[in-house]
Amino acid sequence: MSVRRFVLFYIEEDWILKRYRIVKLKDKILLSKVEACEVTKPSFEDTWKVEIRRGLLQYAVLAIVRLHEKGIHGYGIARELDERTDGLLEVKEGTLYPILHRLRKERLLNQYTEKSDAGPRRKVYVLTGEGDRVLRELSVILGNIFNKLEALKSE
Repeated sequence: MSVRRFVLFYIEEDWILKRYRIVKLKDKILLSKVEACEVTKPSFEDTWKVEIRRGLLQYAVLAIVRLHEKGIHGYGIARELDERTDGLLEVKEGTLYPILHRLRKERLLNQYTEKSDAGPRRKVYVLTGEGDRVLRELSVILGNIFNKLEALKSE
């Protein structure tokens, strides 16, 4: 019997993360448990941090792209987010590229490819007119929210 391929995936049950393997043997597909490990439920504070960060990332990406009239590639966006926010909005590829795709789908960004001296062609992102309008509107909204929150804190 030869194993043709396998895929690992996880199933969460009562905060126990179990790792399974799908194995295809000739015409049969088998599911076998590989290991189980306990994971801790995220704290309320950690959950809020993730949600706030997720909401601000799209705004921050638009703001970074706006700084580059000729456009900026994904790696440049990630690097600038990290540098300009002192690591607070450090973003991995698996998070950044879905955001860029969503912003393109909403017509807030355009994308083109350019030749790179360092290797393959790169996707470069530029802000659209609609993206600029949305960014300005979000800036006002976020400014108002932060002002109101500061006022609440001092009462």
